[in-house]
Amino acid sequence: MEALSAIERIVRDLLIFIVAMTAILAALIVIVSRLPDDNPLKRILVALSYRVGATAAAGMLVIPSTPIPGLDAVIDIGAPLILIWYWWTFFRDARRGAKAPAGETPGPVRLGDPPI
Repeated sequence: MEALSAIERIVRDLLIFIVAMTAILAALIVIVSRLPDDNPLKRILVALSYRVGATAAAGMLVIPSTPIPGLDAVIDIGAPLILIWYWWTFFRDARRGAKAPAGETPGPVRLGDPPI
């Protein structure tokens, strides 16, 4: 009985930790999303969100394509290659400093702003 109580306490503490970390992550996402568009941290967060979404979409694409013989092979080979390239560009651009591409304005254009 004492061992079961110890396991119960460990599981309870882990659940509390997971909930606390989820709350902190949500707060950080809200704080970073309110930063200006030209902020490097926001640019990296947006790029990371796109990569996580693409990875989840590729995972969801595998399930319905499994019964189709030709499509199954194409997705099994093509999706990982595309995801590897997509994630590699994220790390390559993050290492460079996540600067805006040449010729692009760093933030949104607002009414009343002088033309560049």
